Amino acid sequence: MRTAGQREELEQTAGYEPSRRTGVVETPASLTEARSVPDLFEYIILGAGCAGLSLCCHLLEQGVTDPILILDQKERFEDDRTWCFWDVEPTPFSHLAIKRWNSWSIHAQNRHVVQTSERYPYLCLTAQDFYCHALETIAAHPNVTLRLGEAAAGYKELPEETVVATERRAYKARFVFDGRGLPPGSPLFEEARRDSAWVPQRFVGLRIRTARPVFDPEVCKLMDFSVGQGRGLRFVYVLPFGAREALVENVYLSETNLPLAEHRMEIFAYLESVYGLRPDEYVIDGEERGYIPMTDYEFPRQHGERAYSIGMLGGGSRPSTGYTFVRIQRYCRVLAAALVHGEEPPNRTESRRFGVLDAIFLRFMLRHPERCPEVYARMFAGVPPESLVRFLTEKSTPADELRLIQALPKTPFLEISARMLLGDRHATR
Repeated sequence: MRTAGQREELEQTAGYEPSRRTGVVETPASLTEARSVPDLFEYIILGAGCAGLSLCCHLLEQGVTDPILILDQKERFEDDRTWCFWDVEPTPFSHLAIKRWNSWSIHAQNRHVVQTSERYPYLCLTAQDFYCHALETIAAHPNVTLRLGEAAAGYKELPEETVVATERRAYKARFVFDGRGLPPGSPLFEEARRDSAWVPQRFVGLRIRTARPVFDPEVCKLMDFSVGQGRGLRFVYVLPFGAREALVENVYLSETNLPLAEHRMEIFAYLESVYGLRPDEYVIDGEERGYIPMTDYEFPRQHGERAYSIGMLGGGSRPSTGYTFVRIQRYCRVLAAALVHGEEPPNRTESRRFGVLDAIFLRFMLRHPERCPEVYARMFAGVPPESLVRFLTEKSTPADELRLIQALPKTPFLEISARMLLGDRHATR
């Protein structure tokens, strides 16, 4: 990758357009100033990521004035990720979308399928905009305390309170919410991988600007399976913010543990083969990477009487797709409302039938990875876009699901369903 000086020189000589992302995330001063710490917080939130900040915003939206503490080990917020989702329901952050697409495409099995929906646009939200908005919202409420650079070592529930320990001190609260994610290698991560149908989604993305227009800004490329499949099930994901700017992600749906440098090389090769871009024709503004477990493991959402898991740690990712943002908003919204009104929070916000369908599809991916590109192509070609979007966002009707079933090959899915009914939990061989 180029040095900052080489990149600046290239931008000046090639006349690059300014990036739509500045990368600047500033924490409001009022949140970093010392705020009084009560003896007992009503709520302590572990992790100031998407789930933790979303839950805090939903609690404040419910009118909470009791003291809230947010703890996170990171020292600052960075524009290090992107969330995308179909606009099927309101969220407190949808208006911040940096881009909306009404059309998206799939490339597989020598087929190029484009779907269009005016009703359900596909939205892209940057970490920069999400963090800035959430932090500004929280800063306006003096009952919230944010502590960065302070990691929680753990928590223990006592009869009257829950104690959270950090390296600096112990805090007490009535309720604790753990949104610290699901890091690879952690005990729960390893248990879920061992005891469930598990498809790892590993990705690396580069945010680039090009010297000439090459992208179609009206169509985002959800999956391009035309790339090499020799290392495992793989596709490229392209979010064009303009004709000269895009996020290009290299995604593996397999246990392939590719080094970061190899991911980058595969993106460079894709840019050259598909868009004709030589390395001196684009600049790299940033990099994103992640690991999303696609699994039917039943993550516990409540621990004891007053502790809850949120976000990926609480099963916030859709098992068959990895989409997470809308799921987090749904659960945080109902969780906050239940707590404020003294009700029992629900364990799930989606119908159980989606869990069954997800479990079947995960087992198909594990058993027939070579057929997945064909299945995705049939799915997007054979199901009307709005029906498919509703299914992908867990808002589908039985009629929508029937359309999906009609578009897919029957024999392999029926075989997996039968094996599951006979008690074969994994049914992957």
